[in-house]
Order: sequence, then C-alpha cells, then structure tokens
Amino acid sequence: MTIEQRNEAILKALASQTREKTRSKAAARAALIKGGIYTAKGNLKAEFGGRNWKAKAAI
Repeated sequence: MTIEQRNEAILKALASQTREKTRSKAAARAALIKGGIYTAKGNLKAEFGGRNWKAKAAI
C-alpha cells in the first residue's frame, strides 16, 4: 500500500464515521458523550469550556 492509498483509505474511514455520527442529533450527542466531550447528563465538560472551566484550565 502506498502512502497515497493509505491516506485515501483514512479519508474514506473518516467520512464514513462522520456520516454515521452526524446522522441524527441523538447519534451526534452520543458520540460526544462517548468521546468524553459531554457528560452523561449532556453538559459540556470543564476541559472543553463547560462549567468551572477556569478551575480545570491547564497551565
């Protein structure tokens, strides 16, 4: 497999995942929760600018 073929395969996989994860609002929310960006309650985590983000800001 050449680098170009590898890159094309990666781009196809990313496009497929994007279509799957953005198919509905619920699917997108579930992906964000699974990815650790939102809490199970649906709130943005502090590391990403949610509540108390200043207390958890990296220095």
